[in-house]
Amino acid sequence: MDLLGEVLLSLKVEVNSGGIYALGDPWGLRVPCFSAASAFTLCCLDAPLWLMVAGQAPVRLEPGDSVLILHGAAYRVASSPDAECIDLMDYWHARGLPLLVAGERQAAPISGLELGQGEKVGRMMILAFLLQAADSNPLLRSLPQMIHLHGSASGMFPWMNSMLEFLVSEDTANRAGYVATAAHLSNLIFTSFIRAHALSVPRESSGWLQGLADRRIRQALVSMHARPGEHWTTESLAEEAGMSRHTFGRRFTRLVGQSPIDYLIDLRMQVAAEHLRAGNPVARVAEAVGYQSERAFREVFRRRFGVPPLRYSKA
Repeated sequence: MDLLGEVLLSLKVEVNSGGIYALGDPWGLRVPCFSAASAFTLCCLDAPLWLMVAGQAPVRLEPGDSVLILHGAAYRVASSPDAECIDLMDYWHARGLPLLVAGERQAAPISGLELGQGEKVGRMMILAFLLQAADSNPLLRSLPQMIHLHGSASGMFPWMNSMLEFLVSEDTANRAGYVATAAHLSNLIFTSFIRAHALSVPRESSGWLQGLADRRIRQALVSMHARPGEHWTTESLAEEAGMSRHTFGRRFTRLVGQSPIDYLIDLRMQVAAEHLRAGNPVARVAEAVGYQSERAFREVFRRRFGVPPLRYSKA
């Protein structure tokens, strides 16, 4: 089982949109803090720019560089670290542009946007994503606020530059089918960022990806993801990993950041949420994720998502 692939497939982009900006020095854009379900991809197309993510040192992006900003973090992007910035929401409202709203149809990046009054010296593209059940996905929870791909990670994703050129090309934007294709490509860019980070995670890091890198802990993770409804215990998961109960529990908690049973509960709730969104009955979902008592399932689900399963399925 390709566990990383399975979890990447479980990442659901509810809606995406974005903009392609022509840049005239000096210029700056301030993006406020959004919900943890929000993410942004910033692509430096043909002129250097500066990115300032809250709580981190300024980063100079060169043409071809791209950055993924997660967890709804606030940031500024500008011609220089001290350039005056306009608020994104003020900019958007002043032009009557469509907001990113759950349930709306996915949209292609909006072209023809401008920042700065001077002569246009370059372009950038910002893609915005609204993610489904972001706080219940173990991979998303383990990711940093910012993932930086230098030169579009041309060695790992040789097709990245071609995708970006397609998205920003005025010729392709005016042809039939562009919106649907652009939405799919935007989602592919999003998951490619995460895969690139996952394949290069440092050994000294912690979290779900570090657990995935450990051969024995990975086997326990694979077993849980393959059969979330099974009656797993710490002992049975330790057997899957070929370890003693004590050693397994300690190593799993150290690497993944939570106990095996807490991880299992989160996984079951994530799977349950997907089944409920697909329209499956609550009783059937409870059984599928290992709960013999529907009442117990409803209580755990409500603690996790803040609403009962039935209301969640109708939201």
